[in-house]
Amino acid sequence: MDNMKINPIINPNILRNYQAAKAVPAKTTGTEGRDEVIFSEEALSFSKVMEQVESRTQEERIHISNITNAVRQGEYKIESEKIADKILESILNR
Repeated sequence: MDNMKINPIINPNILRNYQAAKAVPAKTTGTEGRDEVIFSEEALSFSKVMEQVESRTQEERIHISNITNAVRQGEYKIESEKIADKILESILNR
C-alpha cells in the first residue's frame, strides 16, 4: 500500500489574522448597550393610517361598518351626483 500525504487546507495566516483582529479595539459610538430600530417608510405610513383608524369615533366606526356590510352584500348604492359634486368642488378649490 502506498502512503498518501494529505496537505492541510488551513491557511497559516488565519491565526495571525485572528490575533491581529482581536487586538484592535472595537469602535464605540456612545450607544453601547442600546439597540436601534429603524422603520421603513411603508411601516411609518401604515402606522399613521392605523392611528387615524383608531382615533375614529364610535359613530364613524358604525358608519364605516354599515357601508362595508352594504358593499359586501351588494346593496350599496352609489350616489353619482354627490361624487360628481365633490370632484367639481375639489377642482374648483385648487
